[in-house]
Amino acid sequence: MTQVISQPYVQEYVDVPAVAENRLALLYFFLRETGFTKERAKVYCVTTGLVQLGLDTHEMVKIQYDESLVAERNRQLSVLAGDYYSSYYYHLLAEAGEIEAIAVLAQAIQEVNEAKMKLYLAKTSNQLSLENYLSLRKTIDTALYLSVVQAHVKNGEESRFWTNLIEQTTAFEQMIAEWEQLRWQQQVPFGFSQFLLQKPGSTLANVIDSIEAKVMELLSVCEQLIINLNPTEKQTGLAWVTSRYSHRVKRLKRAEEM
Repeated sequence: MTQVISQPYVQEYVDVPAVAENRLALLYFFLRETGFTKERAKVYCVTTGLVQLGLDTHEMVKIQYDESLVAERNRQLSVLAGDYYSSYYYHLLAEAGEIEAIAVLAQAIQEVNEAKMKLYLAKTSNQLSLENYLSLRKTIDTALYLSVVQAHVKNGEESRFWTNLIEQTTAFEQMIAEWEQLRWQQQVPFGFSQFLLQKPGSTLANVIDSIEAKVMELLSVCEQLIINLNPTEKQTGLAWVTSRYSHRVKRLKRAEEM
């Protein structure tokens, strides 16, 4: 995938978002468990990752920007890069003969864009509640992966497990990213943190404590989901998820103790 997204001219002017590695790894694990060959699972993951990257790149395009050549070029290339990533999936899937996957991802793209529009309209009209934000954010961040899961899941129990795991791990990633931004960049990102800060009497210290508590709650949920998974071989296969998350949490806690 790195070779596909590596465009030197784009990388010079555009802040390309990070690839959603954990979600793609979970998707790959799911597809292999479902019976996909390594090559077929790779095609699905690469194309899903490209679509997510395109959507994330478009989300970074600013409505207002400095009237400079560099800023204008950044804006234009961000739009074009997003279009490139979002459309190249079609070529790769068509080349691989995965016509059904094209329709599945296209429907998910529509769901994501509709959720983004609802989020934008609610935000600009000052009618965005925390519950609505979290619901729309969940759709934006998980719709692509869940669409593939639902297209290939074997039964209701598997559907519930993978839906919960992808949604909970994605929520964890969002929360710990806010915690990291509060800790390392000393700024309040838009999201759960800002809603907390709007409460009467709230302080930045209160917000950080609440974010930490939410992170630990979500980590516990993810751990419990995997512990309850049968057979135990699958538990071992997914253990890397919570181990990576635990490492990030410990790193933040050590930093706060200094």
